[in-house]
Amino acid sequence: MMRKLTTIERLIDGNITYRLTIEGALPVERLRAALDRVQRKHPALRMLLREESDGLYYALDAAGPVPLRVAICTSEQVLAGEIAREEASVFAPDEPLLRVAWLRTARGGVLLITTAHRICDGMSILTLARELLAGLHSDAPLLPYAPISPLDVAAPPGGPEERRQRMVAAVINGLIAAIPPSRRPPRHDTLRREWHVDAGLTAVLKHRCRVEQVSMHAALLAILDLALQSALGKRAPTRIDNPIDARRGRLAQLKDDMLFFGGGSFKIEVGCERGADLWERARDIYREMAGKMEQELLAIPGKYRFCEMLKPPSEHKLNAIVRLGDALSRNGNWNQFSFSNLGPIDLLEAQAPFRLEDFTLSVRSFGVRPLGLVAFALHGRLRFVFIGEEQCMSAAQVDALEQAFMGVLREQAAHRRREVEPAVTLAVD
Repeated sequence: MMRKLTTIERLIDGNITYRLTIEGALPVERLRAALDRVQRKHPALRMLLREESDGLYYALDAAGPVPLRVAICTSEQVLAGEIAREEASVFAPDEPLLRVAWLRTARGGVLLITTAHRICDGMSILTLARELLAGLHSDAPLLPYAPISPLDVAAPPGGPEERRQRMVAAVINGLIAAIPPSRRPPRHDTLRREWHVDAGLTAVLKHRCRVEQVSMHAALLAILDLALQSALGKRAPTRIDNPIDARRGRLAQLKDDMLFFGGGSFKIEVGCERGADLWERARDIYREMAGKMEQELLAIPGKYRFCEMLKPPSEHKLNAIVRLGDALSRNGNWNQFSFSNLGPIDLLEAQAPFRLEDFTLSVRSFGVRPLGLVAFALHGRLRFVFIGEEQCMSAAQVDALEQAFMGVLREQAAHRRREVEPAVTLAVD
């Protein structure tokens, strides 16, 4: 059985890789069995990508076993090379859109989970990681479910907005048709940076968020807003795009343990006039977030329906659109910056016979340019991963962003720290 990719699935072309540093042994036979069990549960892991004369299709229930590669890494250099190989490799047409590598080291190893972004978002891969790790020491059943696509979430045809949407889509399709195609693919020079704060400062921020009655996400958005303006000045993006996890009871079609490539997102304008200090700004953003999230969740079905009114650009046309973005926008990403918050990383059950020593991630795009920051918490410490390309921001600009971001955090640690957390000694790594 075949299903044609929707427009939005066509546009999402890239890899997401999660790196889990494990202290302890992972028996390969058990890892293989756990991976097979996870594949049997999730329909997206049993699909193959097929190119037909009229576009890209998914062949459902056509994939063989998920590839599992095991390598022994005798040095940090060998390990880094293996990781780079996994992150950059394009999925072959005859392979499932997931692959796993267990890179063994002296103390344990690094488990790499790489998926095609068009089937999985960041929260989906956390689900995969939990199920895979649990299967190494537990035989608890995983319940399969029916395949789901964006069309299952999209609003039915004939809604009150359809006439207006079709008019807008016709204009967009006309503009895209007028762009000359380019056979020359744009360069994608991946730029990744990671920084973190220690447990003391993380505790101060969490406590201050409770006192100020704002979410950690709102506080980090306020910090990012200031840091982008400080680091980039007139070249700062105009919007911060915040992906929303559409599961967690927000969309009836999506259960918490399903794989899906994404939901909606809400946008926060950069540089708006807000409160005088950081926490007034955070409260303003927090109030704004609540209304925008509710609006976006209601709008997701209509947006998915609208996307299907757009004609997917060809590969050569997409090359030209990316180059146009490089020329016309401030950052190669149409003046937008993404901020994703994965929350606390909690992947292991209490009875797991191994330990999650470290966690991080990377994104490699083969189409549109990625640009953003991913936040998460591990072992009580806030972590941040910048993901982008040199065509969007230079290494010097990323350095400036990190310094500005951490500068605001240091300022908050010093400001009234006795009132906030008198027992904590603060330091920033």
